[in-house]
Amino acid sequence: MNLKKAIILRTWIAFSFVLLLAGAVLWKGFELQLFEKDKYTAISNEQSTKWHDLKASRGNIYSEDGSLIATSVPRYEIRMDTEASGVDQDYFKAHVDSFAFKLSLAFPERSKQEWQRYITDARSRREGYLLVRRDVDFETAKDMSSWPFFNLGKYKGGFIKIEKNKREIPFGELARRTIGYVNESGVKVGIEGTFDSILTGVSGKRLEQRSYGGVWKPVKDGNEFEARNGLDIYTTIDINIQDVAEAALKTALLNNNADHGCAVLMEVKTGAIKAIANLKRTSEGVYEEAENYAVNEFSDPGSTFKLVSALALLEDKLITPEDTVDIEWGTTSFYGQKMEDAHASATRKLTFADVFEHSSNVGVAKAIVKAYKNSPEKYVDHVKSLGLNKVFDFEVRTPNKPKIKSSKDKDWYATTLPWMSIGYETQISSMQLLAVYNAIANNGVMMKPYLVKDIKEFGETIKHFDPQILNKAVCSPETVKQLKKLLEGVVDHGTATNLKGLSYTVAGKTGTAQIALSAAGYNKSSHKASFVGYFPAEDPQYTCIVVVNAPSNGIYYGGAVAGPVFKEIADKVFATNLSLHKGIVAPKNVTSVPSVKNGYRLDIKNVLDKIMISSQTLTGGAETEWVTTKKDAFSIDLKEISVKEGLVPDVSGMGLKDALFLLEKGGMKVAVEGYGEVYSQSIIPGSTIIKGNTILIRLKV
Repeated sequence: MNLKKAIILRTWIAFSFVLLLAGAVLWKGFELQLFEKDKYTAISNEQSTKWHDLKASRGNIYSEDGSLIATSVPRYEIRMDTEASGVDQDYFKAHVDSFAFKLSLAFPERSKQEWQRYITDARSRREGYLLVRRDVDFETAKDMSSWPFFNLGKYKGGFIKIEKNKREIPFGELARRTIGYVNESGVKVGIEGTFDSILTGVSGKRLEQRSYGGVWKPVKDGNEFEARNGLDIYTTIDINIQDVAEAALKTALLNNNADHGCAVLMEVKTGAIKAIANLKRTSEGVYEEAENYAVNEFSDPGSTFKLVSALALLEDKLITPEDTVDIEWGTTSFYGQKMEDAHASATRKLTFADVFEHSSNVGVAKAIVKAYKNSPEKYVDHVKSLGLNKVFDFEVRTPNKPKIKSSKDKDWYATTLPWMSIGYETQISSMQLLAVYNAIANNGVMMKPYLVKDIKEFGETIKHFDPQILNKAVCSPETVKQLKKLLEGVVDHGTATNLKGLSYTVAGKTGTAQIALSAAGYNKSSHKASFVGYFPAEDPQYTCIVVVNAPSNGIYYGGAVAGPVFKEIADKVFATNLSLHKGIVAPKNVTSVPSVKNGYRLDIKNVLDKIMISSQTLTGGAETEWVTTKKDAFSIDLKEISVKEGLVPDVSGMGLKDALFLLEKGGMKVAVEGYGEVYSQSIIPGSTIIKGNTILIRLKV
């Protein structure tokens, strides 16, 4: 009996304990629901939702005429919500076969059966963010929107399209190093690097929720902050001249089996860079834009530096062009160090003008030593007054610095002054030297070289960069006049006679320098050939420098190696710039009417006026800003284009410049294919503009 009672007691104790435990659990659950629900709900939400950055579209970079030279082309990541509200099981079964067929045609890495199984299995797993394909182009993504399922849209059909812009350079290697890049490691090069913060824009944010399988997908409650796309950069580059500069430089490098080189064309009165080519021979033997030598390479300039020495002598009135210099038949020595001219002279004495025109090392060095032997720092001051000891605040940054020795430096030797006077023991860049020659062409006014003229947003100018003067007078007007005559003499009867007798006049200086081997002196078998000059000589409009490093086919003089590149670039400029032509009388009557692109009415009218089609020949009386054009035998009719705010304009028949202006002004990003005039656009004219959306326009001649 006692045993029975003991068993019953223990049973009740165990049962009571279980009841108490169950009660405690129930109470805790009740307490959580009643008092701490909000706290744990917040924790749950925090763990299952997050804000995702929406990357802004990077701004475009344009040439002077509005041609795209760097752009972000829309590429898409396509995903599918297999549980979309508009796709029930019956609809899914009826259309999955045709959907898989479409996928297999567009993306043949999977067969139709494999695609069907992939989609069906994902639906059975209730995947709401299934990856279909990465890196899809604009046209394919557009076509996919008409496929089964996807034609129902994002929410009903599960069509998720994520834009991921890809940076492309439409003109390939042209100015590629100057355009530059920004990579994932944070390296910033060229215009892309300097203006990275402006081109990048401001990222947006979107609330996303973790779905089945740990995949994050957007929350459909409007929790999204739009990204602000980057601004556009408009450069001074003339893409047609850039093309010629690259081709001419490449030909010279190939013909002379050279290592690398550069060519830069600058507008005299403004300092605007119209073309900048940099080519380097790769290990495969091809030439590519691998380094911006015009800006980054600081080296001995050689004989082109003799202009600086001539400027110092003439400005200090320590010599005149008519004074004679004893060149000792082209060979002399300074403090036991032998100096020679490139060629022995038939005469012992030359005028200083002849010394300069025939690039006598001995003549220039002796004149400088005679003038500044007792005050070398005065000569150095002239060099520094030209800004050659400083790096320009240029849009293409360089980590390197010039080196101009001072007579107070430890490495200043007795031989430094004579060798410095002919372009050795001095490290400067091609861009610096170009600015000096440009100053002489510009009557002594030194302009800051620049590449970027405007920053724009949707076609509207946000910031404009005006030409800047670095030095109002590098020397006196009299010295400028004397230097110009010396530079003209180099072409007329000196070392650059191969540039004489062209359709335009040229003034400049050849350069040939031995390449330095660090502390080991100079390599007598390796040279740098160069030419710096301007044209037309009587009214300079453009200055150009060409440098070819390490030509190895036996010819290494500046006139022979670099001169032809200068000529080819100048020929292109002269052929396309009618203002450089003289003696051409415009015809009084026009016998045929040219074809004219659709576009801005005032621009069309100005062009017609210039080619002698008077405004009276225009019929139709259109006074709108934007017009289409239609020609007959004697006139051009203008018809109004309806351009309404908030609606996509019709840009068919327009040139790229006008089309870009209209579309970007409306707030759209523009992708471009081809060149010539617009023949198609991806968004129908008259549609409502969604700011920031990308429209593709195709052009053809």
